[in-house]
Amino acid sequence: MANKTYNDLLCETSELIGEATQVDEALFESGVAERSTLQPLLLELRVRYTILLSRLDAVYDQILQPQKRLIVNRLLESCLGRLIEIKHDLVELHLSDFTFDDDEALKKLQVTPYEAEPCIPQYFVREREEEIKSRRGFIEETLRKLGHEPEKQKPLVLTEQQAVLIIQSHERARQGRLRGQFMKEIRLLKEKGRDQKGEMTPAAATSIQKVWRGFIARRETKRRKRAEQLLIGMDLPTYMESMEIKKAEEVKDFRRQLQVQREKEYQEALEKIEEQLRIQNGVKINEQIGDELRRWIREYYDRTARFPEFPSEDAGGSRTMYSRQGTGVDSDLSKSSPVSSKESKRSKESKDKKNSKAEESKNKDEVDDLQMYKCRSSAFLQEITNANEEFEDIWKFKDDADNPHERYYKDMIEREKMVKIEHEIRNVVDEMMRSELELLQAAFDKDRAHKGKKSKKPQKKVRRGGKKSKKKKEKDLTPDRTTESLFEELVMNGIIKPYPIVKIDDYLGEKCYVGGEWRNEGKEATPCLGDIRQLIKEYCILPLGSEQVRSQAPLVRSVLLTGPAGSGKKFLLKAICSEVGGTLFDLTPANIVGKYPGKSGLIMLIHLVMKVSRLLQPSVIWMDEAEKPFVKKIPKTDKTDPKRLKKDLVKIIKGICPEDRVLFIGTSRTPWDAEQKLLFQCYQKVIQIPRADYGSISLMWKTKLHRAGALSPRLEVSCLSRISDSYTIGTLLSVLDEVLTTKRRLQLRVRALTAQEIAVQLSFREPVYVEHDALAEAWMFKTPLERRKQKALQRLQELQQEAEAAAK
Repeated sequence: MANKTYNDLLCETSELIGEATQVDEALFESGVAERSTLQPLLLELRVRYTILLSRLDAVYDQILQPQKRLIVNRLLESCLGRLIEIKHDLVELHLSDFTFDDDEALKKLQVTPYEAEPCIPQYFVREREEEIKSRRGFIEETLRKLGHEPEKQKPLVLTEQQAVLIIQSHERARQGRLRGQFMKEIRLLKEKGRDQKGEMTPAAATSIQKVWRGFIARRETKRRKRAEQLLIGMDLPTYMESMEIKKAEEVKDFRRQLQVQREKEYQEALEKIEEQLRIQNGVKINEQIGDELRRWIREYYDRTARFPEFPSEDAGGSRTMYSRQGTGVDSDLSKSSPVSSKESKRSKESKDKKNSKAEESKNKDEVDDLQMYKCRSSAFLQEITNANEEFEDIWKFKDDADNPHERYYKDMIEREKMVKIEHEIRNVVDEMMRSELELLQAAFDKDRAHKGKKSKKPQKKVRRGGKKSKKKKEKDLTPDRTTESLFEELVMNGIIKPYPIVKIDDYLGEKCYVGGEWRNEGKEATPCLGDIRQLIKEYCILPLGSEQVRSQAPLVRSVLLTGPAGSGKKFLLKAICSEVGGTLFDLTPANIVGKYPGKSGLIMLIHLVMKVSRLLQPSVIWMDEAEKPFVKKIPKTDKTDPKRLKKDLVKIIKGICPEDRVLFIGTSRTPWDAEQKLLFQCYQKVIQIPRADYGSISLMWKTKLHRAGALSPRLEVSCLSRISDSYTIGTLLSVLDEVLTTKRRLQLRVRALTAQEIAVQLSFREPVYVEHDALAEAWMFKTPLERRKQKALQRLQELQQEAEAAAK
């Protein structure tokens, strides 16, 4: 694609941003509104920002102009942050973690449910490729030193007897084929001798024609039927790499290399132009600011017969002096006075009255409180508006004809650098003027025979009320050690672990398409695997990928993933780490047993994990079998000491701040075995992976069989999906690997795969029983969010019954 394509796409996206911000601002202007009114508006906004995220990601990934990329990055991160804010508003609105798409919103914006799922921005990993590669290389090198080399396929070593048997079997097969060919030739000669005339009878010719024409007709019908099914999407084409797609990817890679080149040129130009401007204009600006300040001080002295107080650097320096009129009154405005104290008393009294009235109204109108909702204030909406206005002012109508190669604009750099240079020089001149004013004040006092007044010290920032938000600094137990040495120690002890690169979109599954409709009717639909994938993106991947979004968006410190064996918990964990390029810390009880023994060792382990996870962020701290630290009674056969971290888990999780791109993830098969109160104190969000539905299983079979080249008309995918209903996706994938061996793949052209072959292997596997599903469902109703929801519904029903009884 050409530069014009992405510039046009960016201009179109800017218009869509304007529409979205208008709807968003109208939502905040409405204030408190009914939940039923807010729901469609928020669902529509979620889809709008999802579309914007996808478009801006495509533009940011391919656009070349470095100065334009800066503003696109601002828009991209702000839209991402606003999308996460809307997600948390929807969770509070529905009291459910799952957000089902609104059909009306999808129809209005003309998008499919798949397009309404947030994408993962490519810059999360692409801009840190070198760092991620070096980190993975360091882990592999450290493990190699310890002897943990990856398993290599051992060459096949045969004994003499085995080699002789193989040679014999091949030779006998060769002789058998030769004998078969020889006998076939003899039989053909005998049949030829029977027909002495050597001519074909009309009946024989008719018979041959009949068979041949029937074969041709059936083949043509089958071809036309397949072409029609391919056209309407009922059948899948043969899986192969498209040359067009491959060529498009090569073009994208080439543009990414150009991006790096343009960025390098831009950074070099920034330094070079700044240095030139300092040499050319530094002295001139210094003299100009100095003369201007001296003239202003002289005029001030002529009006007031005294020298002004020079503001400190924190208060704005000389920039704020011009706003003062030389009366000397404005400097005392910040001090408290009897009038202001009276006003504050009155305001306090009025506040108390308002609070008492609010409490009374709250008690009276509890029904309204349950039915009304107000969206939380946004930290990103204003930034989206500002960045979009800046783009429209500077870039939207800018003629790029003079810059076809999308290089930097020198005049824009000069303007930015002149502002920076002037600011720096002004600070230097301000400091010099403070010294001159002190000398002038001392000389003035001496001339008037007054006691020299000490010049006032620079004003300090006064904290106006509120508690100090100082975080208690943790004692650093390893102040003299480098990050590399701490990293190596944790790798050697198996705390930091390597993981395979997987994509979150490889977690196949359909979304629940009736969820929105059922929710409008007051019913709750069961989420599907596609909804789980979307939830992992919104809670785990998108906030971790961006530092700005993590620090300003609603904070999720910990997530608990639950589900039966093979449901995909560890796959999702690896996908989270892969999509953000994170470091994986394993605090599973079985992994840390025997490591860092004793109380002091445990303190050191926690310190190392928290310190290194902050240094190597984004980081994911993982604990498998997350219920074990909170189990009431540990089996005697369990030697892993699972309760070792019980008291410190809450401390670890609460120590994660908004500035830390660190996420704690627990995985569990049987979370109901733990003490629920302690478990929910640790994990802020709970995601239960449900039983795989028919749509998700059918999609998985079609995708995997198609990629393996095993999908054929003889294979009944619908029937296969039905008999796979009680198994997890992980179990089905392992069965497919067992069935499609190398030998069986080679036979697919001759003998198509059947559902019976897979069903036979499935019969040896353990399904997920109904009892397990019942326990999981009962436990899910005990989670904090579900309890809140049930309590709110119950209270609303009670109040409605009371109102109906009072009306009668």
